[in-house]
Amino acid sequence: MTDVAWRVASSRLGWFVAATFVVGMAIVALGQFHIIVPEPEFSPSATFVDDILAGFEHAQTHRIEDQTSTLLLAAGFVGLAILGTTLRRALDRDDARGAVLAVAFLLAGAIGAASQVLFVGATVAATSPEYCDCGFLAEEIISRDMILLVAENVVFWMTDAAVVLFAVGLLAFGGMAPAAGWVPGGLVAYARVLAVLAVLAVIWGRVGVPILLGSDVELDFFLIGDVILLVLAGVLIPIWAAWLGRSARVAGEEEAEPPEEGTDEDAVPIGG
Repeated sequence: MTDVAWRVASSRLGWFVAATFVVGMAIVALGQFHIIVPEPEFSPSATFVDDILAGFEHAQTHRIEDQTSTLLLAAGFVGLAILGTTLRRALDRDDARGAVLAVAFLLAGAIGAASQVLFVGATVAATSPEYCDCGFLAEEIISRDMILLVAENVVFWMTDAAVVLFAVGLLAFGGMAPAAGWVPGGLVAYARVLAVLAVLAVIWGRVGVPILLGSDVELDFFLIGDVILLVLAGVLIPIWAAWLGRSARVAGEEEAEPPEEGTDEDAVPIGG
C-alpha cells in the first residue's frame, strides 16, 4: 500500500472510532442518568435478596440498550487496535516510535474490546431469570451478585489498563506526527494533553477516590468518576479520532491529486 492508502485507511478508522465511541457513550449517558432507562424500584421493606432480584429484573428489562452501547464500544476498541498499525505506516514506518504506537494501540484496543465482551457475557449470565429449582434460591442469587461484582471489577481494571496504553500510544503519536508533515500542530498538542488527562482519570479512580472515601469530604465520588469517563470516552477521545480522520483524509486527497498539466503558454516551442 502507498502512503496515500495508509492515510485513507487511518482516516476511515479515525472516523469509525469517533462514531462508535460517541454513540456508545451517548447511550450509556442516557441510561446512566435515567433518561431512557428509569431507575430501578426498591421496596423499603424488601430483603437484601429482593433488592438483588429487583436489580437483575431491571437489567433484563433494559438489556438491549446496555448491550448495544457495550458492543459499540467494543467495536470502537477494535478500530483503535487496527488504527495503530495504519497510523504507523501513514506517519513514518521507519521511526522506532511507530512500534510503540502500533503495539500500544493494539493492546489498548484488544484489552478494551475484551473488557466490553466480558461485561456483556457476565451480565447476561448473572441476571438470567432462570434459577435452579433446588431449594437454594437465596444462595444462588447472592452468588450471582458476587460473581457479577467480581466481573465488573475485572472489567474496570481492564478498562483502566486500556486507557493507560492508549495514553502511551498518544504520546508516541505526538512524537512522530510533527515530522510527517500532514498532521496539524493543534492535533499534536491535543494528543499530548489528552494522554495526560487519560492517565489523570485513571489516577483519580485508583488513588484519589480511595483516599477521599476515607476522609470527611462529602461528595458523590462515583458520580464524578462516571462524568469523567463520559467526558473522556464520549467527547475527548472522539474529538481526537475525528480530527485525525479529517486531517488524514485531507492529506490523502491532496497527495492523490494529479499534478496540473502545463498550458500552451508554458510550452516551449520546438527549435527554441
